Amino acid sequence: MMYPHLSARLFNAPLLLHPQKLDAIIAGIGPRLLGGKSLQLDAISAQAPEMFSTRKTTRADMERGFKVVDGVAVVSAMGALVHRTRMEADSTMLIGYNDLAATAEAAMDNPEVHAILQVYDSPGGEVAGAFEYGQRLLDMRGKKPMIAIADSMAASAAYLAASAADEVVLTATGYVGSVGVVMRHVDFSKALENDGIQVTHIFAGAHKVDGNPYEPLPTDVRASFQEDIESLYAMFVQAVSTHTGLSTEAVRATQARTYRGQTAIDVGLARRISTTDALIAELASQRTRIYPVSSPQAKAMTTTTAPTAVQPAAPATNVAAASAVAAAFSQADIDAAHAAGASAERARVSAILGHERATSNMSTAVQCINAGLSAEQAGAILGSLPTAITTTVASINTGFAVAMAAVPNPTVSGIESANADSSPEASATALAAQIVSGFTAAAR
Repeated sequence: MMYPHLSARLFNAPLLLHPQKLDAIIAGIGPRLLGGKSLQLDAISAQAPEMFSTRKTTRADMERGFKVVDGVAVVSAMGALVHRTRMEADSTMLIGYNDLAATAEAAMDNPEVHAILQVYDSPGGEVAGAFEYGQRLLDMRGKKPMIAIADSMAASAAYLAASAADEVVLTATGYVGSVGVVMRHVDFSKALENDGIQVTHIFAGAHKVDGNPYEPLPTDVRASFQEDIESLYAMFVQAVSTHTGLSTEAVRATQARTYRGQTAIDVGLARRISTTDALIAELASQRTRIYPVSSPQAKAMTTTTAPTAVQPAAPATNVAAASAVAAAFSQADIDAAHAAGASAERARVSAILGHERATSNMSTAVQCINAGLSAEQAGAILGSLPTAITTTVASINTGFAVAMAAVPNPTVSGIESANADSSPEASATALAAQIVSGFTAAAR
């Protein structure tokens, strides 16, 4: 074999890959593996979101692995998937779960992004890394809206990943499913015999050369391979059940079939039919909502459309910080703090009501208490007021005072117009209210 690294990925290795696609791959590169001519595989870009949308992509978008359209990060995966991204000697790019996961996490942490759209056109790929990739996507669920679309295929390992999103969508001609595991074994013994070639294995350990391509597959080795396949199949079924909410029985009932369009919705593997562009527009319309980010260094962001008028922002409450502070103190500490606060409040109220002029100016004293003024601030206000504002015109002996009392006060301060009663007591009370308001504003 001329390309043993490719052969090792295709044969005697469990794959989460659509079987017809596997056959096509083997048909395409099989002759090359044996030293003959075969189809030339062009390099596949690991990140080519523009292939799935009419939206334009900039070089900066390509460098970070995704593009942002109106706050929506478009992350794409196409072609066969492998554990780690690698460029083969023949310029074939194999897309790795590691890069796809890292790209999704980077989009999730990007302050420009409020939603993520994952676009799949993949038949699946290797087992190694597939479940870890799905789990990393599942761990991001709920932080920001995340939708996966099969445009036009999310099969096997690709469906495992897509199902970890908030919902799976597919195009009218898209396919999802193939929840199963496949393995291929190739036996070249007859071909080698016809060419007069004999391969001799020299090894230690009874199972060291199990599944080699130079002899028929022994029954016990086949049984061992089948046992491994069944174990992986159980893991696959359970993961899809966890992601989608379907029962394991319902997932097994698909028997690794692939489904297109409405049929996929009917069996529960997809939620609805749409297009990539329509989903981008749908997610973009949610830009006025607020979502947390996964990294502690990143701040909670709000992306809004251009408003007609600037609205004052409501004060934010740092729930995480409050929880951390609460966790640092025992219940006894918290109870003691509450008791101390209540005691301080009682002392403040008592000091204000105990002021020598509080009794004769009770309404002002109450205003000071409700405004949250300290005892010192309230004392300054109460101290400026008379001991009693109960004097009437009849009790005034001087003729001058009688004459002055008969003349109504001019409305020069705005207080008189706000009070129908322009008596000295009403005016003093209104003036005190203004003083309290001034102290309150200063305290704030």
